[in-house]
Amino acid sequence: MLALITSRIPGPAVETADRDPGFLTLVFVVARGLRNGAETAFARRCALARAVGGPNPL
Repeated sequence: MLALITSRIPGPAVETADRDPGFLTLVFVVARGLRNGAETAFARRCALARAVGGPNPL
């Protein structure tokens, strides 16, 4: 299907130089960092609880 569509296009498609203004990239990087930080903090709390003999939350 893609071959059929591309064979009917008379010329190459014109794309803008930069479709990502950087804002979305920044938002996703910050969200990923927060998520990874939360997962790391949770794992650290679990390890501390296991070290002192407390209940295992998992």
